[in-house]
Amino acid sequence: MQCALEVKCFLNEYVKKHKTVNIISFVDPGTIRAIGYGSAVQRSHELCTRFKDSRKGQHFLLPYNDVNYWTLTVVNPDAEVVYYMDPLKRRIANGEWVDVVDNAIKMYKEGLKKVPKKEVLWENMAGVPVQTGNKDCGLFVIRYMMEIIHDKELDFANKLLRRSNLVYTEDDINEIRVEFVKYFMKDCAS
Repeated sequence: MQCALEVKCFLNEYVKKHKTVNIISFVDPGTIRAIGYGSAVQRSHELCTRFKDSRKGQHFLLPYNDVNYWTLTVVNPDAEVVYYMDPLKRRIANGEWVDVVDNAIKMYKEGLKKVPKKEVLWENMAGVPVQTGNKDCGLFVIRYMMEIIHDKELDFANKLLRRSNLVYTEDDINEIRVEFVKYFMKDCAS
């Protein structure tokens, strides 16, 4: 899980560098992962606590590991909208993860003394580039997050909602590896 913490630090620095701190925030994947963190209720409480620190319209990036596979969930708790990005373009699961996020949003809205909608809107981002390798899901999720960070208008949903021909080349994925090496080398040198 140390790697996940390092990725979070890298991405937090990336957000500051691109001046999107007011519109993007991260949730530590170690606090919401499927195995080893606690019950679904505990993870919902953790998310709700993070949402309480939000600014109006702020989006939260939730890299989620369900055992051995990474996906990205982007949450706008004020609008009660969730965007789901899967590097293998699978459909949104109707399982525990959906319940964790939905309940966190409901708790957040109730904490603001606002009546939550009957149902949180989940959007499957079917236009995300699909991974081609067996072990690249984490790199694809990081690439999705980096693109969202660059999108200061938060128009990513319009670009990725429908099936498209978007692809990441090997160079696109290697760019992430290079960025990591630079970041960690700088961190180790200090």
